[in-house]
Amino acid sequence: MKFFFNSQALLNLPKFGIQIPLTDERIFKICEFLKSKGIQVNGDFESIEIKQEDLERVHSHEYVAKLFGTSDEIKKAVSDTFELISENGEYHRYDPSLATYSLEDLVQKVLFQTKGTMACVQEALKSGECFYLGGGYHHAMSFAGRGFCLINDIVIAARWSQKNLNTKLIWIIDVDAHKGDGTAELTANDPSIRTLSIHMKEGWPLDSKKLGKDGKLNPWFIESDVEIGVSANEENHYLAKLKDGLEKLEALDTARPDLAIIVQGSDPYEKDQLPSSGLLKLSKEQMLQRDLLVYHFLQKRKIPQAYVMAGGYGEYSYEIYCQFLESIL
Repeated sequence: MKFFFNSQALLNLPKFGIQIPLTDERIFKICEFLKSKGIQVNGDFESIEIKQEDLERVHSHEYVAKLFGTSDEIKKAVSDTFELISENGEYHRYDPSLATYSLEDLVQKVLFQTKGTMACVQEALKSGECFYLGGGYHHAMSFAGRGFCLINDIVIAARWSQKNLNTKLIWIIDVDAHKGDGTAELTANDPSIRTLSIHMKEGWPLDSKKLGKDGKLNPWFIESDVEIGVSANEENHYLAKLKDGLEKLEALDTARPDLAIIVQGSDPYEKDQLPSSGLLKLSKEQMLQRDLLVYHFLQKRKIPQAYVMAGGYGEYSYEIYCQFLESIL
């Protein structure tokens, strides 16, 4: 397996004054683990070119224009995505007095991270397996960012590979604690990208009304091709549900996919420190079984695998990635 990481892609959220427990420390610890195994991490993906048209294959022209627009438009997009202002107008997990970077700079960080996802996909198609220490912004939708996800690097990389790398059918397998709602919305009418999401059945982003004021379905309720909700205290059924879901995904098409992108969030872990992940609490052993189930399912079918990290919050999240890598190396 090849590994990609570039320090320029680190979000460094505290330097923007953003105070959520999505820290770069997990990435440093994974790098240390790989180094202890004598494994080189490739950081050279600057040569990958990301264009505005790559974003517009996924996001609306109006939203992309805001990301490349005025200072106020960019700051508003970032603030909304990271929920920096509460409903009563107060700062929420945000202290601008601690910031040394402008919120505008965060867009460039995320664009650079997306290059890494594109490079990971390219390498997986070439060598069969690649793991990227970054990416996985599965909540970003066609019209806006949300849930800490400014743009959807997963679908951007998928459609970029379809245009430039001759891929046809792609699977996106999302095992993050939260529903891959942005990915589902973006690919709802695209049979060339099949999606599976196994996630908390309740809680964010499914804790709001299903229908909007206009009577239409709120877009975060759009289902993946294979939608698997897991209720609180249903952890013992998680692996069986995932196995069944993978089989259903395979049954959707007669063709074998050219690529699988795995959104390998570690936040279902019982030690995860983001409150909104708390309705799903898998043990460390269950997390390893989860990851190996997906890995071996794809390996047996000779489907190239590209991994992105997605959610994982607090001081223990690195453990989940390291135990998986330890098992397959």
